[in-house]
Amino acid sequence: RGRYYQRMDLFACCRSRGFDKSQSRQQEAGAPVEKLCGLGIAFKPNKQGTLTVKRLVPGGPAALAGTVESGDALHAIDGVNVIGMEKPQVADLLVGPQGSTVRLRFLRPVGNSTKFVDLELQRQPFTE
Repeated sequence: RGRYYQRMDLFACCRSRGFDKSQSRQQEAGAPVEKLCGLGIAFKPNKQGTLTVKRLVPGGPAALAGTVESGDALHAIDGVNVIGMEKPQVADLLVGPQGSTVRLRFLRPVGNSTKFVDLELQRQPFTE
């Protein structure tokens, strides 16, 4: 359902570029084309398999918002628990129509403990 750019254990959702066959069919049928976008977050699984933020794509929605931090562990997307979910399934939850809002729940390390952080970000096009 999209393009996933993989490098070793790192992945970033980037649906704002590349050719999408479903968009071509929409154009042929005269339907409006929906541009699917992401958040510009690159994840890496930790030892427990939880996806943690490795880095933010400069100029991407997450980097511009300034609320996501490297090391944050992703727990839920729009209320869906993603612990143990495969990376392509998680990526499908992160992308959506340009300007749409996505709710994220992270577990953030704070000193010797952790705390849950709930955020809302808007999906926008970005390049890596």
